[in-house]
Amino acid sequence: MKMKRRYLMLVCCTLILYTLTGCQLAKEIAGTNVYEDRLIGVFVTTEHLDFFNTDGSDSQKHQGRLYAVMVTKTLEDEQTGESTYTLEYDFEGMQGIQYCVPTIQLGDALDRYVTTVSDPAICDGQTRWYHSDQENSVSIDGTIYVTPSSTINTFYFNPVYQSADGSVYAVTGSGIMVNHHAHSEGFACSQTLETTTTITENGKAKRDIVSVKISISVMFTPEIVAIIQMDSDHAMVCRTEYEPDAMPQDFTLETDTAYFIVETHKRDYTGNMQISREIYGSEVDSIETFFVLADGVCAKHFTRIIGQ
Repeated sequence: MKMKRRYLMLVCCTLILYTLTGCQLAKEIAGTNVYEDRLIGVFVTTEHLDFFNTDGSDSQKHQGRLYAVMVTKTLEDEQTGESTYTLEYDFEGMQGIQYCVPTIQLGDALDRYVTTVSDPAICDGQTRWYHSDQENSVSIDGTIYVTPSSTINTFYFNPVYQSADGSVYAVTGSGIMVNHHAHSEGFACSQTLETTTTITENGKAKRDIVSVKISISVMFTPEIVAIIQMDSDHAMVCRTEYEPDAMPQDFTLETDTAYFIVETHKRDYTGNMQISREIYGSEVDSIETFFVLADGVCAKHFTRIIGQ
């Protein structure tokens, strides 16, 4: 994803076959999934997925689908140094933001599990599961925070499906065009993909519902994060400043700290500095702050708070 940062304004409008009303776009497919496979998420790109040759024929390589490959990801615990391994599906060679709940098949039909694949650009992510005799459902939603951009950028919401054989693929989806017309932080629009299918489980028919919602929200660029420690008399114990992308994994409070304030200094589209503040008690376990990725999208950083 390539996005230049500027401090202008943002407005949303839809592309391709859909009309945006009230900054809310919903695509619902009732009955049988048109792809005969299960919707499991979305692959957000800034370029339209084009599977056709110059003569207009469908590419034999893709056949209208962008397939993902299963890869092994290594996660290292910074506290213990121990490594864990997980299997995920990845759209290798394609730049985009993936948010999916694929099923990982390890061996026989019973040896499988469902995992969540979430790009660092997906913030405030939530996954909800519901099971009953009449219905199975899963809904996932998350937010992509972007800084205002100087040029028109488009986010394409490409549905991701999983076939019965376990293969995962994305198909071309609709888009939201980012323009230079929003002037306030928090301006947002969203897109929802939803499918309802009928499945047979233990000889009984039941509904299978999958819903995926992604919001695009404006965030002015964070430039400084300050942690201000206060004692019980509301006097400042100390103040520590960080660049947003240099926040520590762990932060130890001073002995006299009764509570602390997290200040975030942001530059708005006019170039003026805005400061937001959050107050935390000394017993809090962690705090969340934001930093800007190279493409202008914001990501969250989690800092563990260590008390005395």
